[in-house]
Amino acid sequence: MILLKSRTSTKPTGKTGAYPPGPEESMLKKIERIVRRAGKMMLSAQKRGIKVHAKEGEGNYVTDTDEAIQRFLQRKLKRVLPQAAFVGEESGADAYRKEGLCFIVDPIDGTANFIRSLRCSVVSVGLAQDGVPKLGVVYNPYSGELFSAERGKGAFCNGRPIRVSGRPLCEAIVSFGATIYQRDLTERMFGTLRGMFDRCEDLRLFSSAANDICLVAAGRLDAFVELRLYPWDYAGAMCVLQEAGGTITTTEGGRLPLDAPSAVLAAGTGCYDEALEVCRR
Repeated sequence: MILLKSRTSTKPTGKTGAYPPGPEESMLKKIERIVRRAGKMMLSAQKRGIKVHAKEGEGNYVTDTDEAIQRFLQRKLKRVLPQAAFVGEESGADAYRKEGLCFIVDPIDGTANFIRSLRCSVVSVGLAQDGVPKLGVVYNPYSGELFSAERGKGAFCNGRPIRVSGRPLCEAIVSFGATIYQRDLTERMFGTLRGMFDRCEDLRLFSSAANDICLVAAGRLDAFVELRLYPWDYAGAMCVLQEAGGTITTTEGGRLPLDAPSAVLAAGTGCYDEALEVCRR
């Protein structure tokens, strides 16, 4: 059971500062409201105009809106759980903390999409406890879809339960990330894509890992693979997918880290094993 603050709690307990068990749903609703407000900030900024800055790496950008949303999320989420660490993609975040509670946040997953008004960018918030994903909220303000989950409570899209598909790989639509920032992985990426292409029904590229993983959770996509992602790219969606009955691991089948980049495979029940076989080749 996730240890989160209840309405009646006044003081944290224990060395890790966790709150005693309480009404987890009310905590989730608080975080959902915060994330929806962050999504509105994204839409408002796009109407006003976006200031873009280059980051390290080819085609890697950050906007003033990424930074503003991260500051907003840090301020609001810290009010909900003051004892939790806060890790975000942009500067000004805490160091990752394995013990106790830790938010892992991407203020805009799909910044390039956001810059070009492609309408496929999301706000992603994950909450881990003692290194294990316990809560996830991913919101696409363009579609109005909010994916959320708590450990042991199931996964939802706008309050409706979701479940991964059971389609085999030969009937699967597989989404992928191009790993554009790590050109040393290019040959391996195209090899993996060729393997998927030969076995699956079709391929897709939406360029927002958190969104794609949630679409796998909802059974619309059947698998997702990318050879280099950071924890903020998948921490929120990871909980959603697992609670929807899916599997998310490294491309070697190992446990995903929350403190380092990793290759990622996310899939439904019917195609995970075969997709993993393709990734391992």
